[in-house]
Amino acid sequence: RGACNSLLSNDVVPVPSGPPRKVEVEAVNSTAVKVSWRSPVPNKQHGQIRGYQVHYVRMENGESKGQPMLKDIMLADAQVIGVFYILLWVAVKIFFPGKPRLVISHTQMNTALIQWHPPVDTFGPLQGYRLKFGRKDMDTFTTMEFSEKEDHFTATDIHKGTSYIFRLSARNKVGFGEEMVKEISVPEEVPSGFPQNLHSESSTSTSVQLTWQMPLLAERNGIITKYTILYRDINVAYQPVELPVVPADTTMTLSGLKPDTTYDVKVRAHTSKGPGPYSPSVQFRTLPVDQGR
Repeated sequence: RGACNSLLSNDVVPVPSGPPRKVEVEAVNSTAVKVSWRSPVPNKQHGQIRGYQVHYVRMENGESKGQPMLKDIMLADAQVIGVFYILLWVAVKIFFPGKPRLVISHTQMNTALIQWHPPVDTFGPLQGYRLKFGRKDMDTFTTMEFSEKEDHFTATDIHKGTSYIFRLSARNKVGFGEEMVKEISVPEEVPSGFPQNLHSESSTSTSVQLTWQMPLLAERNGIITKYTILYRDINVAYQPVELPVVPADTTMTLSGLKPDTTYDVKVRAHTSKGPGPYSPSVQFRTLPVDQGR
């Protein structure tokens, strides 16, 4: 028993005598923070560090509320010695601003008026706003930031016949809060532009394959439902032929044509509201009979 008592009294388990270094706290979102640090200096570790313990508590107006909570962080490859205790007074509830109030008004001039009001809960002075907006069917959004004194913005180049998403958040000293999200749907109209890059891919003595591209995005004014091709023999002015292209493919083969003849052709796009303008005319010539076989 004496030997045992001597062993217990002499073998004091050492503990670190220095604190972790470079302790940093970073807000991740409205309900989480990231705590990072480096181990104590080597000459104050007194053995292999087995883990850490983080203490944290909710803060309100600079004062702690409630009992501290503990989080043990054990190192997988650690053996022996001691756990170093670190006390971090961290606010686990970071007070970001609430959602601002948002009103979107679409006009007939391809614009949208965005108006907003401060959140009910700002948790300190506001420092500005952030607006993100774009077509719902596109991946890229425009991002803009405004001062705390600004309360409206006019978005231009709003396309007809599609939906737009608007996301607005307010910022205080902690960061940007939760976004207020609004969606507007702009009614369809007939296309205001014509199909692009109409040309012939190949031809025989009695046929030609035509291809083209959709109207410009801003000029489609809705979903393209079909195309119409209008063509004629340039020597016969008053007998054009009109052909629908349904579904709305961007290629079409004209057949039953005259050999060695020049044709004038143009194309237009349709939405559910009707047809848009024809493209500029393009001319092509079928091959002679002896070359078109």
